[in-house]
Parts: sequence; structure tokens; C-alpha cells
Amino acid sequence: MLLAYTVRPSNWSFTRRAYSATARAFNQQKGLLPLPIKETVDMAYDLHLPERSVIGKMPYHSPEPIIFYHGLLGSKRNYRHDCKKLATALQTPVYTVDIRNHGSSEHALPFDYNTLVNDLVHFAETHSLGKVNLVGYSLGAKVAMLACLKHPERFSAACIIDNSPEEQPHIKPLLTALVKSCVKLLDHHNVRADDKLWRHKASEALKKYIPDAGIRYYLLSNIINNPRVVEYRSPVINYDDGMLHFKNPVRHMMDFVTKEVAAWPTQELEGKQFLGPVNFIKATRSDFINPKSLQAINQYFPYHNIDEINATHFILNERPQEYLRAVTDFFKVTRYQLEKKREQDLAKIDQLNASESLKSARD
Repeated sequence: MLLAYTVRPSNWSFTRRAYSATARAFNQQKGLLPLPIKETVDMAYDLHLPERSVIGKMPYHSPEPIIFYHGLLGSKRNYRHDCKKLATALQTPVYTVDIRNHGSSEHALPFDYNTLVNDLVHFAETHSLGKVNLVGYSLGAKVAMLACLKHPERFSAACIIDNSPEEQPHIKPLLTALVKSCVKLLDHHNVRADDKLWRHKASEALKKYIPDAGIRYYLLSNIINNPRVVEYRSPVINYDDGMLHFKNPVRHMMDFVTKEVAAWPTQELEGKQFLGPVNFIKATRSDFINPKSLQAINQYFPYHNIDEINATHFILNERPQEYLRAVTDFFKVTRYQLEKKREQDLAKIDQLNASESLKSARD
């Protein structure tokens, strides 16, 4: 059973931030229409319920639902079939969301990790979800890690797919190339929306910058060639000009990619830990998680597990069955093993504290 909802803004909330002002000035210099500024947005989402339930009809607000967070230039549509499988396998609701500036969600500034975390918390509060579990991929994985560290009381467990809690300057070239290739397609290749060969022509244009066919397919899933099917009409995109467009305001996103995408707020998170169970899924042919990442993972997430899958960073497209099995096994088995270890460690600490107190009393 699949229930889909497209969320529209309920009210406007304005905030002044240095990043937003810088991004707006940068975009105005390029002759772009300014994006609105919103402290939070109501993310568009799909709700996936189990097709078969061993406990009968599942209530809408089941305990500990999962929120699935996609990556840069992704959308909830990319993973709807995967999340339907997860919902049935785990017998729990799975929400797939479109982050701001993606899919059917609003186009707005700021566009940074802290704002994306605020959108996530806002979503959970708006839907009265209580404590939830997170599954995040790439950009979504970084948002999930940051959310757990900043709001540990709101999240029970997390599955982090091919990303790590650290600054990653080495990943910037790849992610910058993705967004730049989309901008170049729009600016230098006049592919009309009514061209019967639009998909082939767009793919050939992207091929100059993105040789991998799988990655091009991933990017092409964001293209709109029919303005009548647009679920969210961006204030900065003219869908009726007869040309191809992306669902994302890609020209406005360059500032985020060049300044924010590889960042991590190390100073802000000093001394913070998330004690819930966390599973990291590492793609072995990707350097988003590397040997140096283990120190940061241990520092922030002491109760974690790492699964490895033979894939590049685009693991969800290359190895769908393997990653789904890893996610399912974590929520069914591994998370409880990690929780047991945590309880044992806490019991030892309590025992040591009790012994120290008794010794002090005798002295």
C-alpha cells in the first residue's frame, strides 16, 4: 500500500543568515531570480506502509517509523520501491522525503546542513512521529548524523549509507561535477522539451562531463519535460518556455556545493555523542568512508557497526538488494546487539560509580 502526499507551505517564516545573504548576492550577480528565504519548509513526502502485516492493520502513527533521506540531486521517487520493501520487511511505516530544493519540495534558502536538520526535526514534529529511525544516503546521511548528534532525544537509531562525520574536501570535485554538468546542460545545450529525442540528447550532452551512464541516468531522473506534471512550481524556473528543466534550482545550488557540501561543524559538535545504535554501510570503491574516517565515527557514534558492499558511491543504484539486506538486518538484529552492549557498558559504569561512592563513604 502506498500513500503519497505532496506538502505545500503552510506559513512563511523568514530568517536572516549570513550564508543566505551571501548566496543571494552571489546569485544576483549571475542574473538569477532570488530564492525565498525560509527557516523551515514542509517537505514533500510519501508514506509507505507494509503490504502484509503480521499484526493486522497497522496504525498510522506506529512507534519508531523510519524517515529515508536521499542524496544530492536525488528525490523520494528514486527509492519508492526500495522503501516499500523496507516497510514490509520491517513491518513499520517508512517516510521518504524530498529535501528543500529537491523533488517536489519548496525551493528556498538557506541551503546548508543545519537548515536541513531543522527541516527534518520540523517534519517529525509536524507529523507527531515521536522518536524515529533514520536512513540517510550521501548528503542525506550527513544530515542524519548531524540530526542525531544535535537532537539525540528525537532519534532511536540510524543507518548511514556511504558518508562519514568529518570534513571531506576530497569529495567536493565529484559533487561539484554533478551540479555543474546540470547547469551546463541548461546553459549550453538547447534541448527542447517537445523533442522526441530529448532524453538521448540530454544524456549525450551530460556525457561530456559525466562519462558514467549510471550517474547520467540518476541525473536525468530529475529532468522535467512536461510542465503539466510539475507538482511544485518553483519561483525561479520558467517551466513554460519549451525547454528542459531540472526539478532542482541547480544554478542556485552551486554556492552550497562549493562551500557547504564537504563541510562538517567540528567545533559546534565538540564533546557530543549519539549513544543510539548506528550502522554505516561503506561502498568499498568509494572514498566517502576511508581509514581516517574511523576515528571520527568512533568519536561521535561509539555504538556502531560497519557493513561493506562492493560498489561505488552510487551504491543504491548499483547494489539495491545488498544495501536493502544490510538495512533490514541492522534494524532487525544488529541494532539490538549494539543496544545490549550499551546497556552492559552503562551497567559497568554504574557499578564502578557505586564502588567509588562506597569507598569514599568508608574513608
